[in-house]
Amino acid sequence: MSEDTKEKIVEGAYRALVRDGYTRATVKDIASEAGVAPGLVHYYFDTKEALLVAAIEHGCKANMLAARALEMTDPLAAAHAGFELEKEQLRSARDLYLLVFDMFGVGLHNPVIGAAVRRYIKDRREEIKLVGSALLSGLPQRPPHSDDALSAVIWGAFVGISLQKLTDAEFDSDAALDALSDMVFSYLPVPVEKVG
Repeated sequence: MSEDTKEKIVEGAYRALVRDGYTRATVKDIASEAGVAPGLVHYYFDTKEALLVAAIEHGCKANMLAARALEMTDPLAAAHAGFELEKEQLRSARDLYLLVFDMFGVGLHNPVIGAAVRRYIKDRREEIKLVGSALLSGLPQRPPHSDDALSAVIWGAFVGISLQKLTDAEFDSDAALDALSDMVFSYLPVPVEKVG
């Protein structure tokens, strides 16, 4: 069996899960979307939970690469670019956000998905922490809160803003992210000029 077939199944799972949600999408729906027999889905993935996790990883791939590219630059520029990346993702990756929030809900009651949710959240906070820690390390006076706490607050705000945008198309997520950015940078003990 080929990696191409497995990738087709993951892509089909992504489309079916976004369209129908985790509870309504069946393995048969996923196989149909992928253009393969249901038996092949079972060959590559033991459970529907494993398919959900693979689909979310598939959906996050481009965003994760963009976030990692930011970490390689100047920390201040990376922090500002991170807010801009979040704006762009809310405009261009609505399907991914739908799938992630579906995963959050399922994860509250399903221990397998719950473990994937905890990994996902930890990874997202860690991405923010890497940029934040690099930015804070160059300051003469550090804020009183830990890097872990600060990254959790910023990521939690991103999640709240994205949920508001998903539930209300008229919600101005760009303005909310700009306000969050201003609050984050005003929290720093020295003035920080906005980049670009």
